[in-house]
Amino acid sequence: MDSKTVFELRKESQKLSGIEKLNKLNSALSVARNLYAEVLYDEWIQKAFAWVLIDLCKLYIAERNLNEAEFFYNELNSIDFQSCEDEIIENQKKILRPKIDTNYLEVKRAEELSKNGNHREALAIFKKLISQNRLTRLHHESYGWIIYRLIKTEESNLTSIEVRTFLRDYINLENERPSMLHSMILNFALNYSKIHSDFKFYNFFLLWNPINLRDEDLQDGYKNEKKIPSLISRICRQFVNSNTEINIEEYLSKINLSKETVLDFFRETIFWNIFNAHKEHKFSDLWNLFEQYNAKYSKNGQSKWHSEILNLAERFMIENDEWRFLNFFKNWNPENLRNEDWKETKKDENTYKPLATKAIKKAFEILKTQKIEQNLSWLIQPYEKAIQLFPDDEWLLREKALLHCRNNELELTIKIYKQLVLELADKYYIWQEFSDCVFDNSLIIGMLSKALSLEKNEDFLGDIHLGLAKTLIEENLLENALVELVAYKKHREVKGWKLSLVFDELYKKASSVKKSLKDNQELYKKYIPFAENFVYDDIGWTELVLVDKWQDSKGKDRLTFTDGKVIEFVIGKNRLEILKQSELGQIFKFKLYKQEIKKEVEAKSVCLNKTIGIQGKYIPLIAEKTEKKQWEILSDTFAIVDYINKEKNIIHAITTDNKEVFFPQIKNELQIGDFVTAKSYIKKVKDESRTELRQIQKIDKEIAISKFQTQIAVIDGVNEQKELFHFVISSNLQGIVKFTETNLRPKEGDFIKIIFAKKMDKDKKIRVKILSIEPTQEVNLNLRKDITGLLIVKYKDSNYEENFPDFAFIEDYYVPKYLLEKHNITNDCKVNVRVIYGEDKMLRPKWKVMQIQKYE
Repeated sequence: MDSKTVFELRKESQKLSGIEKLNKLNSALSVARNLYAEVLYDEWIQKAFAWVLIDLCKLYIAERNLNEAEFFYNELNSIDFQSCEDEIIENQKKILRPKIDTNYLEVKRAEELSKNGNHREALAIFKKLISQNRLTRLHHESYGWIIYRLIKTEESNLTSIEVRTFLRDYINLENERPSMLHSMILNFALNYSKIHSDFKFYNFFLLWNPINLRDEDLQDGYKNEKKIPSLISRICRQFVNSNTEINIEEYLSKINLSKETVLDFFRETIFWNIFNAHKEHKFSDLWNLFEQYNAKYSKNGQSKWHSEILNLAERFMIENDEWRFLNFFKNWNPENLRNEDWKETKKDENTYKPLATKAIKKAFEILKTQKIEQNLSWLIQPYEKAIQLFPDDEWLLREKALLHCRNNELELTIKIYKQLVLELADKYYIWQEFSDCVFDNSLIIGMLSKALSLEKNEDFLGDIHLGLAKTLIEENLLENALVELVAYKKHREVKGWKLSLVFDELYKKASSVKKSLKDNQELYKKYIPFAENFVYDDIGWTELVLVDKWQDSKGKDRLTFTDGKVIEFVIGKNRLEILKQSELGQIFKFKLYKQEIKKEVEAKSVCLNKTIGIQGKYIPLIAEKTEKKQWEILSDTFAIVDYINKEKNIIHAITTDNKEVFFPQIKNELQIGDFVTAKSYIKKVKDESRTELRQIQKIDKEIAISKFQTQIAVIDGVNEQKELFHFVISSNLQGIVKFTETNLRPKEGDFIKIIFAKKMDKDKKIRVKILSIEPTQEVNLNLRKDITGLLIVKYKDSNYEENFPDFAFIEDYYVPKYLLEKHNITNDCKVNVRVIYGEDKMLRPKWKVMQIQKYE
């Protein structure tokens, strides 16, 4: 159905009378109402609806049923024509009004008096109508405007009771709601409550009913390009500033805006109240505002202004008031941190850390100064998210570990510190922090000893000396404890720093013994392994060989270790005590940590940006000697001498896996073609991997040659004039053999067995170096095959006068003219051919026909 249906039903009603007419109009009305509910602003639906209502008004006026007529007239007025008002319909409304409303003239006069400022006279007219019981719903809108204009204009002359009475009278009216009048009454009540504290605005607002807020009341307005805050935001601000107790959940449920938006009207007001209290140095009010805010609004979830208030707390709770932040943040609830709070912010070309990380770190620093027992899960949870977002921040992981320690979650603490020690094995502070999380005195002594062995700047070691001395006293190692206390005292006196009270207590306990030790180095050597073995217990041993000793640009001795294949690293000779006396080829076992390092690398395509690649770096943690022979763990390899650079006395050789290797001549023993055996390993030079040999020895050819690659090759050409033949192993492996190099004289199509090595020439072409060659009956079907089929001859330029065709094809294989002449083939015929894989005149690999057998 559409608007046409309504007009047709209405037209049919005009031919009827009485109850039939009424029924037909009611049918039209039902259709019109449904259409209007579905499509509110369709012009033709609005007009169809209006004309049905006009007809019903006229019908009931004729029957003198003014109550019914008034009902439909009010519905007619409710149609929102917006910009498409119909002049004829508006005239009909003006005609109907006085016929329906017997009080029309009096009401109209009251309206004119009110608009002209004669509010009391206008009110008197309506009081008379009320007293005579003549005020109908039709007059309620007009009466509401008269009340509004009166209280708005004469507010200062009215008592609070009078104003509340007028507002009560308005609330009892049944005028259209929501509407402009209804919102203006609410706006008046809001402003009135700011001056008159005895007026309970929240109670009035509930009577007014928040569901009557219009879209205009929920949005900011603008006048002369100046923003006017929305009515709802001003209402929320007043509730805050008047300390009105409200049911926030009920309130939020009645407002047609998102929960977060409405909450922020309250929270923004509190934000500025806090900001101004701090600005005016009203610190008592400031702390109360923070506390009251959390009590009322922290449970209502995240929002922009909830985060802004946390930001104020982080800024304002400093120095002597910093302690306040811990409980504030806990009650504010870190679960309310938004995604935006985890991002850096920029302002005036400055970059600021994320609010979330500032807050959790501030809470952590306060906790460090407190000894109270509490469940810290509320703070550990945001630390977990921070670590996910900022995995390169070691402080976050360290702080989380200490929180677990304070929370008596020792297994988690130890797990994290074992991970941290892998990344930061050479940082003294990690070992110091770890010692705070274990309770075995041997481990504590070992960890603190490790910290002292790593850091040489005494400025950082005061607390470590004291902590170690305390544990040594508990183990009755008083002289060792005294050594640590003396070291602590001596440095503090040199610096002019005060001695701590802890020092005095410990010194009294240890000073009774006679000090004969100069230092605690032997103690450190004894206990550090306890700590290291505990920390690295989950890591297996890896055997490595020392392959190089050298000095860096600073003159420091460096050692290179490798497993021969994948693992390689360089370490300072003095890094680990056991490496100070080491020899080339010596086998050590290490506990290693593979650290992933992000590195920017060039993209393969110029169109792409640089990418971030992950590279592995091996970090040696601890080492032990093994009983294995020198170089034993490296792989055995064999090689043939390919070239000797006599000027530099360097041998160029090729290994059994076809790697080119270079090494110094061995006492002038080696000649080209000699074989050697050696231990090999892979050496990384920049982005290139090279094969290096050690323990090189000359070896007999008979022993070595069997280690090299063997293949079956086909002879694809013999040149008697040049005294050589050409062989093919595969599409990219082929070569020539001169007659002077072998007694073998094969024919084209024969197979030979080759033992060879291969290397890359300067032009990037693979060259085959033959070590042994012999005839064979073995066949490589990838290089030679027999085909039976129809041979089709071809002529150039349609020249059929010649005796022989120019060429021919069998399947896709080309047959040259000389073979056709040799076998006297002039026509298409069935043949058997033998093809081999070889080269054409352009040295391109291809299949070629070498033999033809013609069928009769």
